[in-house]
Amino acid sequence: MKSFRQPVAAVACGLLVATAAAATARAATAAGARTGTVVSSCANPLLERDTTGWGAHTNGAAGSRVAVSAHVVAKYAYVQPSSNGADPEMYLPQKDVAAGEQWRLAMDTWAYGPATAVTARMQVDWYGSGSAYIGHTNGPEVPVTAGSTEHWTRIAGDFTAPAGATRANVTARLAAPAGMSWAATACDYQPVSIASTPPTTTPPDQDTAAGRLGWGTPLTAASDEFNYGSAAAPAVPDPAKWSLPGDGSACWNGHAAGLRCGKNTRVTGTYVRETGEADGDSGWLGSKTSLKYGRWEIRARSQATGADNGNEYHPVALLWPDSGTWPDDGEYDYMENSAPGEQCAVAFMHYPQHDQKQEKAEKCGVDLTQWHNFGFEWTGNHVTGYLDGVQWFTFDQGCIQCPPGPMYQTFQLDDFDGTNQQPATFDVDWTRVYPIPGLTQVS
Repeated sequence: MKSFRQPVAAVACGLLVATAAAATARAATAAGARTGTVVSSCANPLLERDTTGWGAHTNGAAGSRVAVSAHVVAKYAYVQPSSNGADPEMYLPQKDVAAGEQWRLAMDTWAYGPATAVTARMQVDWYGSGSAYIGHTNGPEVPVTAGSTEHWTRIAGDFTAPAGATRANVTARLAAPAGMSWAATACDYQPVSIASTPPTTTPPDQDTAAGRLGWGTPLTAASDEFNYGSAAAPAVPDPAKWSLPGDGSACWNGHAAGLRCGKNTRVTGTYVRETGEADGDSGWLGSKTSLKYGRWEIRARSQATGADNGNEYHPVALLWPDSGTWPDDGEYDYMENSAPGEQCAVAFMHYPQHDQKQEKAEKCGVDLTQWHNFGFEWTGNHVTGYLDGVQWFTFDQGCIQCPPGPMYQTFQLDDFDGTNQQPATFDVDWTRVYPIPGLTQVS
């Protein structure tokens, strides 16, 4: 019998900000057709909670988080006001790098003010060990549609990290006269090897990575269609495949607060549901089958079921090391959200090393109150995520794919706040786990 530990899942939290500047900008903006791009993958790309990582740089006026109405996915942007000087700059979230890596750094931008013909570019200041400055690189100038009607233009540049570089301080510059207001959102950092033209619409929600990529037949012991029990008589998850907290008859301490209780996870005849209660009791489910290397896919949704009080559960699907040794043996949160039913899918890939380093991926324009398919592949060369059958992240740097032993899948509804939670549910329609021929080790 496998000995289960209580997994944790890292997520960045912030504070919602409302400003008078936001109201002024909204009044000045006449929203037209939605523009911008769907893909965004960097720290805090859509400023959903605060401006962490964003700020004014050379000649730029101090900005704020402003509500926008005509971006295809973003609800907020970082906006520097008309007190900008000539050729203002802003800084974006930083990126850890290694020498020789090639990154495509991008964002969506909009400007308005006295000029109508302006350009913008991405830029990087490179730093090494001990924050030693190495040098500066400019991306290409990109024409930007400027005007009072909200219109978003994608600007991007390809950058190669120089020798000794460990961090890219990402900035952008607007080539324009003084007096321009300047907005940015949807920052996106992708390896050049996988970067492509980002879509402007979301993919269909019926596609699976297994179907598109031919993953084969799922492992029976690790997979479950959750087609037993009923809404009237919910069933305990199959005990041959799953473990509940305290073997289903008790509760564990929660992620950061509250309790994980066996009573809060039940199969309803068509899906398994984890219920998060106002008192902090929530669900947890752990697979009894572990793999070293493999492919996992689930169909999931989540939603709040009570009034928003700011204390939101975090739905998570992850792989946790059999050893229970964290962070040294890694953790892959291939679906994690800071609130049920958000509009952005998020993943955190934790390196198997002691310093708790991680990579974050985010893809927006996804209504997570609806069913979507989340796939994940772990090999000896990379970790890759799929959303509705479409790849949305891959990482292979820094031996991020090198946990020393097998990992098992868990579903969690994590409490970060205490005993005054907004009630919520996290549903998994099915989970299918696939071996990689000649590579996967099952335990």
